[in-house]
Amino acid sequence: MAALAPSLAHGALAGSRSAPDEGAAQAPAFVIVGEGAGDVVARESLLDRAMGPKRRKKSSERLRRGRRPSEGLAFVARDASGAVVGTVRLWDVKLGESGPAGLLLGPLAVEPGLKGGGIGSALMHHAIAEAARLGHGAVLLVGDAPYYGRFGFSAERTGALAMPGPYERHRLLALELKDGALDGAKGTIKAAGRKLKGQAIEFVA
Repeated sequence: MAALAPSLAHGALAGSRSAPDEGAAQAPAFVIVGEGAGDVVARESLLDRAMGPKRRKKSSERLRRGRRPSEGLAFVARDASGAVVGTVRLWDVKLGESGPAGLLLGPLAVEPGLKGGGIGSALMHHAIAEAARLGHGAVLLVGDAPYYGRFGFSAERTGALAMPGPYERHRLLALELKDGALDGAKGTIKAAGRKLKGQAIEFVA
């Protein structure tokens, strides 16, 4: 069995009355670990609650359908009881017909009742750090620039790229993990990486 990605434990969620110096003595509010096979049902239920049924019609889904996440880049956040309260996955893509390899991040989702507690930010930081550690050059996503800009994403390097379906161009954002990783990237983003087989395809979200 492959080893899970390193985990990150986090202190109390926003709203806790614990003093800062009491955090070490308490159980962490959530921990980030590599996603396991047993997380499929919980992940899909969380995505349905957080994003609704239309999530499968997004352009990003065309790049995820029938594929496995990039090796070592699928994470969940668990609360103190072990329940899945957050998820993020990154997928291998090709940036145009003859362009460089990259990663597509998404979906990022947090249990609706826990939004604002730092889970989403922690998942983002962890996913980006792991992608860099594994040697990837760039991460792309479709999302709101005001939110993802805090992690270094912008539309400055995506003007020559396109998603395979309807999308808002200003929401196609990228982060270079290596300087120049997006140089010359142009054309429609294409799916790459590992394929799923059989019934597992049904659970890709």
